[in-house]
Amino acid sequence: MMRTLIYAAALTLAAATFNSAAYGRHRTNLGNVPHIFSTVQFPQNKARIVRHTFRLEIPAGSSAISQLKFTVPPGLTVKNDITVHYPSGTNFDANTSVSDNTVTIAFPQSIKPGTWFDIDMNRVVISGVSNAWLYRVDAKYVGSNVEILIGFAQVRTYI
Repeated sequence: MMRTLIYAAALTLAAATFNSAAYGRHRTNLGNVPHIFSTVQFPQNKARIVRHTFRLEIPAGSSAISQLKFTVPPGLTVKNDITVHYPSGTNFDANTSVSDNTVTIAFPQSIKPGTWFDIDMNRVVISGVSNAWLYRVDAKYVGSNVEILIGFAQVRTYI
């Protein structure tokens, strides 16, 4: 009986050792639509007040955008302490407003195609329980008053 268990354990370990790693590849062709490239929560634990950061890309083939709207998921409260900056850390002008479950960011100067930038929601209060928060993100293009869904931003929480 003991010998069978040892053989089974050795066979299982050998099989696990010879499995190849799974490799992922970055999607470089996301089309000509502005999109959320990455999200992060700091600190990455179950803190009550956190920062949610979103990195957006406006691809070269896209139109310029004049406004973004984030729909805040239930269980979160976003304070109007929001910074918009380039990855280098340089801030740029943006008018932010927070009402109920909506964060609106209007850009006095449109965000041109070929631009990457970060949005930091600095004081997000967590009152609900979740391992992943899902924000809906809409954009307005320059010259249009129609809000267009550009995607969902998922912010993961790790214990």
